[in-house]
Amino acid sequence: MSDVKQSSVMNCKGYTFIELMVALAVSSIVIAGSYAGYSLLARQQQFLNAQTSLDRNALRVVDLIQSDIRMAGYNDLKFDPMDRLNAVKVASSNDDLLLIYDDYDEFKNPYRALVHYYVESYTSSVTGKTRKRLMRDFRKCRNVSTDCDLIFSDTKYQGPILDWVNNFTVIGEDDFTQAKKFQGVYIKLQITPPDKIEGTTTSVAKNFNFRTRVKNVSLAQ
Repeated sequence: MSDVKQSSVMNCKGYTFIELMVALAVSSIVIAGSYAGYSLLARQQQFLNAQTSLDRNALRVVDLIQSDIRMAGYNDLKFDPMDRLNAVKVASSNDDLLLIYDDYDEFKNPYRALVHYYVESYTSSVTGKTRKRLMRDFRKCRNVSTDCDLIFSDTKYQGPILDWVNNFTVIGEDDFTQAKKFQGVYIKLQITPPDKIEGTTTSVAKNFNFRTRVKNVSLAQ
Protein backbone atom coordinates (compact mmCIF):
# COMPACT_ATOMS: atom_id res chain seq x y z
CA MET A 1 0.00 0.00 0.00
CA SER A 2 2.85 2.32 0.88
CA ASP A 3 4.44 1.63 -2.51
CA VAL A 4 1.30 2.85 -4.30
CA LYS A 5 1.24 6.12 -2.33
CA GLN A 6 4.92 6.76 -3.00
CA SER A 7 4.40 6.20 -6.75
CA SER A 8 1.49 8.69 -6.81
CA VAL A 9 3.58 11.34 -5.08
CA MET A 10 6.44 10.91 -7.54
CA ASN A 11 4.06 11.32 -10.53
CA CYS A 12 2.70 14.70 -9.23
CA LYS A 13 5.74 16.81 -10.09
CA GLY A 14 5.29 20.62 -10.71
CA TYR A 15 6.94 22.89 -13.29
CA THR A 16 10.61 23.55 -12.89
CA PHE A 17 11.99 27.09 -12.58
CA ILE A 18 13.43 26.92 -16.08
CA GLU A 19 10.07 25.88 -17.53
CA LEU A 20 8.36 28.79 -15.77
CA MET A 21 10.96 31.24 -17.10
CA VAL A 22 10.53 29.93 -20.65
CA ALA A 23 6.75 30.21 -20.40
CA LEU A 24 7.04 33.73 -19.02
CA ALA A 25 9.37 34.78 -21.84
CA VAL A 26 7.06 33.34 -24.51
CA SER A 27 4.03 35.02 -22.92
CA SER A 28 5.87 38.35 -22.79
CA ILE A 29 6.70 38.14 -26.49
CA VAL A 30 3.09 37.33 -27.39
CA ILE A 31 1.72 40.16 -25.22
CA ALA A 32 4.27 42.66 -26.57
CA GLY A 33 3.41 41.68 -30.15
CA SER A 34 -0.30 42.00 -29.47
CA TYR A 35 0.15 45.44 -27.89
CA ALA A 36 2.31 46.64 -30.79
CA GLY A 37 -0.31 45.44 -33.26
CA TYR A 38 -3.10 47.11 -31.29
CA SER A 39 -1.15 50.38 -31.09
CA LEU A 40 -0.59 50.33 -34.85
CA LEU A 41 -4.26 49.67 -35.56
CA ALA A 42 -5.30 52.37 -33.07
CA ARG A 43 -3.04 54.96 -34.75
CA GLN A 44 -4.34 53.97 -38.18
CA GLN A 45 -7.92 54.32 -36.96
CA GLN A 46 -7.15 57.70 -35.42
CA PHE A 47 -5.51 58.81 -38.66
CA LEU A 48 -8.54 57.73 -40.71
CA ASN A 49 -10.94 59.46 -38.30
CA ALA A 50 -8.92 62.69 -38.46
CA GLN A 51 -8.79 62.53 -42.25
CA THR A 52 -12.54 61.89 -42.48
CA SER A 53 -13.24 64.84 -40.20
CA LEU A 54 -10.96 67.07 -42.29
CA ASP A 55 -12.64 66.01 -45.52
CA ARG A 56 -16.14 66.54 -44.14
CA ASN A 57 -15.41 70.04 -42.78
CA ALA A 58 -13.39 71.17 -45.78
CA LEU A 59 -15.81 69.93 -48.43
CA ARG A 60 -18.69 71.68 -46.70
CA VAL A 61 -16.77 74.96 -46.88
CA VAL A 62 -15.62 74.35 -50.46
CA ASP A 63 -19.26 73.88 -51.53
CA LEU A 64 -20.20 77.14 -49.80
CA ILE A 65 -17.39 79.13 -51.44
CA GLN A 66 -18.12 77.68 -54.87
CA SER A 67 -21.79 78.53 -54.50
CA ASP A 68 -20.95 82.16 -53.68
CA ILE A 69 -18.49 82.42 -56.58
CA ARG A 70 -21.05 81.11 -59.06
CA MET A 71 -23.56 83.71 -57.83
CA ALA A 72 -21.21 86.66 -58.40
CA GLY A 73 -22.52 89.27 -60.85
CA TYR A 74 -25.30 91.78 -61.43
CA ASN A 75 -28.73 90.68 -62.59
CA ASP A 76 -31.62 92.89 -61.61
CA LEU A 77 -30.37 96.04 -59.93
CA LYS A 78 -28.91 99.16 -61.44
CA PHE A 79 -25.18 99.00 -62.13
CA ASP A 80 -22.49 100.80 -64.03
CA PRO A 81 -21.83 98.91 -67.29
CA MET A 82 -18.13 99.67 -66.89
CA ASP A 83 -18.08 97.68 -63.64
CA ARG A 84 -20.23 94.77 -64.70
CA LEU A 85 -17.20 92.45 -64.55
CA ASN A 86 -15.98 93.77 -61.23
CA ALA A 87 -17.99 91.36 -59.08
CA VAL A 88 -14.99 89.24 -58.04
CA LYS A 89 -12.27 91.07 -56.15
CA VAL A 90 -9.03 89.49 -54.93
CA ALA A 91 -6.76 91.31 -52.49
CA SER A 92 -3.16 91.93 -53.50
CA SER A 93 -2.08 89.69 -50.62
CA ASN A 94 -4.08 86.82 -52.22
CA ASP A 95 -5.66 85.85 -48.88
CA ASP A 96 -8.86 87.87 -49.19
CA LEU A 97 -11.86 87.38 -51.49
CA LEU A 98 -14.82 89.70 -52.14
CA LEU A 99 -17.87 88.57 -54.12
CA ILE A 100 -20.78 90.80 -55.14
CA TYR A 101 -24.11 89.57 -56.45
CA ASP A 102 -27.79 90.45 -56.69
CA ASP A 103 -30.35 88.34 -54.87
CA TYR A 104 -33.84 88.44 -53.33
CA ASP A 105 -34.85 88.50 -49.67
CA GLU A 106 -37.70 86.49 -48.09
CA PHE A 107 -40.18 89.13 -49.29
CA LYS A 108 -38.90 88.83 -52.88
CA ASN A 109 -37.31 92.26 -52.77
CA PRO A 110 -34.04 92.53 -54.72
CA TYR A 111 -30.88 93.54 -52.90
CA ARG A 112 -27.15 93.58 -53.56
CA ALA A 113 -25.00 91.36 -51.37
CA LEU A 114 -21.28 91.34 -50.67
CA VAL A 115 -19.59 88.18 -49.34
CA HIS A 116 -16.17 88.54 -47.77
CA TYR A 117 -13.85 85.57 -47.18
CA TYR A 118 -10.69 86.16 -45.17
CA VAL A 119 -8.38 84.53 -42.61
CA GLU A 120 -8.29 85.74 -39.02
CA SER A 121 -5.96 84.79 -36.15
CA TYR A 122 -7.63 83.48 -33.00
CA THR A 123 -6.10 82.85 -29.57
CA SER A 124 -7.85 80.37 -27.29
CA SER A 125 -8.62 81.67 -23.81
CA VAL A 126 -8.27 78.12 -22.48
CA THR A 127 -5.03 76.84 -24.04
CA GLY A 128 -3.46 80.17 -25.00
CA LYS A 129 -2.61 78.76 -28.44
CA THR A 130 -3.07 80.89 -31.54
CA ARG A 131 -4.49 79.48 -34.74
CA LYS A 132 -6.08 80.78 -37.95
CA ARG A 133 -9.73 80.55 -38.91
CA LEU A 134 -11.43 81.13 -42.24
CA MET A 135 -14.15 83.75 -41.82
CA ARG A 136 -17.25 84.48 -43.89
CA ASP A 137 -18.84 87.92 -43.66
CA PHE A 138 -22.17 88.29 -45.44
CA ARG A 139 -23.02 91.95 -46.00
CA LYS A 140 -25.74 94.03 -47.63
CA CYS A 141 -24.77 96.97 -49.83
CA ARG A 142 -26.25 100.33 -48.88
CA ASN A 143 -26.46 101.85 -52.34
CA VAL A 144 -26.73 99.88 -55.57
CA SER A 145 -25.84 102.87 -57.72
CA THR A 146 -22.24 102.93 -56.44
CA ASP A 147 -19.52 100.34 -56.21
CA CYS A 148 -20.11 98.12 -53.19
CA ASP A 149 -17.23 97.47 -50.79
CA LEU A 150 -16.62 96.95 -47.08
CA ILE A 151 -17.11 100.66 -46.34
CA PHE A 152 -20.46 100.99 -48.13
CA SER A 153 -22.06 97.81 -46.78
CA ASP A 154 -23.35 96.44 -43.48
CA THR A 155 -22.75 93.02 -41.94
CA LYS A 156 -25.79 90.74 -41.72
CA TYR A 157 -24.02 87.74 -40.24
CA GLN A 158 -20.36 86.96 -39.73
CA GLY A 159 -18.38 84.12 -38.21
CA PRO A 160 -15.78 81.38 -38.67
CA ILE A 161 -16.62 78.61 -41.11
CA LEU A 162 -13.37 76.61 -40.86
CA ASP A 163 -10.86 76.22 -38.05
CA TRP A 164 -7.12 75.42 -37.99
CA VAL A 165 -6.42 76.88 -41.44
CA ASN A 166 -2.77 76.75 -42.49
CA ASN A 167 -3.19 78.38 -45.87
CA PHE A 168 -5.88 80.24 -47.80
CA THR A 169 -4.65 81.55 -51.14
CA VAL A 170 -6.96 83.14 -53.72
CA ILE A 171 -5.93 83.61 -57.35
CA GLY A 172 -8.17 85.45 -59.82
CA GLU A 173 -8.43 83.92 -63.31
CA ASP A 174 -9.83 84.76 -66.75
CA ASP A 175 -9.08 88.46 -66.56
CA PHE A 176 -9.85 89.36 -70.17
CA THR A 177 -9.75 93.11 -69.53
CA GLN A 178 -6.37 93.10 -67.73
CA ALA A 179 -8.01 95.23 -65.03
CA LYS A 180 -8.38 92.61 -62.28
CA LYS A 181 -11.95 91.86 -63.31
CA PHE A 182 -12.00 88.12 -62.95
CA GLN A 183 -14.47 85.54 -64.19
CA GLY A 184 -12.86 82.62 -62.40
CA VAL A 185 -11.21 81.92 -59.05
CA TYR A 186 -8.57 79.38 -58.08
CA ILE A 187 -8.27 78.68 -54.35
CA LYS A 188 -5.61 76.79 -52.39
CA LEU A 189 -6.77 75.68 -48.97
CA GLN A 190 -4.81 73.73 -46.35
CA ILE A 191 -6.14 72.71 -42.94
CA THR A 192 -4.96 70.53 -40.08
CA PRO A 193 -6.71 69.07 -37.00
CA PRO A 194 -5.91 70.48 -33.54
CA ASP A 195 -4.52 67.19 -32.17
CA LYS A 196 -1.59 65.10 -33.29
CA ILE A 197 -1.82 61.35 -33.85
CA GLU A 198 -1.45 59.60 -30.49
CA GLY A 199 2.06 58.35 -29.84
CA THR A 200 3.56 60.35 -32.73
CA THR A 201 4.48 63.90 -33.66
CA THR A 202 2.40 63.66 -36.85
CA SER A 203 -0.64 65.78 -37.66
CA VAL A 204 -2.94 65.27 -40.63
CA ALA A 205 -2.57 68.36 -42.82
CA LYS A 206 -4.44 68.19 -46.11
CA ASN A 207 -4.66 70.39 -49.20
CA PHE A 208 -7.87 71.24 -51.04
CA ASN A 209 -7.23 73.04 -54.31
CA PHE A 210 -10.19 73.96 -56.51
CA ARG A 211 -11.22 76.43 -59.20
CA THR A 212 -14.67 77.80 -59.92
CA ARG A 213 -16.06 79.99 -62.69
CA VAL A 214 -18.76 82.58 -62.29
CA LYS A 215 -22.07 81.36 -63.75
CA ASN A 216 -23.85 84.70 -63.89
CA VAL A 217 -24.43 85.50 -67.58
CA SER A 218 -23.90 89.21 -67.05
CA LEU A 219 -20.20 88.59 -66.48
CA ALA A 220 -19.75 87.06 -69.90
CA GLN A 221 -21.21 90.02 -71.80
